[in-house]
Amino acid sequence: MSSIWFRILWTAEMRKLIPLSMEHYILIVFAFTILYILAIYVPTKLLQNKATIQNQQLELVNLSQYTSHIETMYDELRRFRHDYKNILLSLNDAVENRNIDQVSDIFKRVVIPTNVNVEARTSVLGKLAEVKNLEIKSLIYSKTMEAIDKGIKVEIEIEKPIKLDTNIQITDMLRIISILFDNAINATLNAKQPQINLSMFEEKNVQIFQIGNSTKEEHINLSKLSGRFNGVLTNSHHGLGLRNLRSILARYPFIQNNRSSKDYWFEQQIVIYKVTHVKK
Repeated sequence: MSSIWFRILWTAEMRKLIPLSMEHYILIVFAFTILYILAIYVPTKLLQNKATIQNQQLELVNLSQYTSHIETMYDELRRFRHDYKNILLSLNDAVENRNIDQVSDIFKRVVIPTNVNVEARTSVLGKLAEVKNLEIKSLIYSKTMEAIDKGIKVEIEIEKPIKLDTNIQITDMLRIISILFDNAINATLNAKQPQINLSMFEEKNVQIFQIGNSTKEEHINLSKLSGRFNGVLTNSHHGLGLRNLRSILARYPFIQNNRSSKDYWFEQQIVIYKVTHVKK
């Protein structure tokens, strides 16, 4: 870079216009070089700092959401304890009056739905205990609760402790999970039996995030989900999500995205191969 500036400045024409000594020209070239480096370094550093701040803000948001979920569940349990007393009093009156129909009605209308809701939330928290990234844990919990609230059956399998590979930006993994989960929710709502299965596990040199959902169609044309498809997807939100997903995955050559579809079931795998010395 210094030699370029020197050749530009140290010409016969420039020497005639600005009669400076060789030492002065070298100092000028050096100053231009420093300014050029600063012009590149400062904006780059500012962008890096901005990205760091955004990541920290996202972590705080996810921590806040997770804490909020815990507080909500605690409030629900407290309300359930309070309502439970009233339920018992109602049941007691019905039993004393030998009104079996009223007992059955209270049990089916109040006890069973409340119990199922509480069990579902506590079960999800228990299954996510092995996820060691709080941000990912919070996101999966939030999406799972959204699916359950929409009447979707959700199965989670995470048997051993797992922590995201450090070669991946946590924000990118959050976006990947969010896109896949949102698409799964939207797709399975049209199925006869809405269901989502999610699993995370780690093998020798890979980490695998897998999500599957029941579908309305017996088989999905996977070519429509690939980057080679030139047509228009009927669901614009779904199509946008897939384009964003491909854009994120393009930055990580060590991540593989597998898809399969058969017997009214669609499944996606994010396979993360462990590598070393990866520049982010």
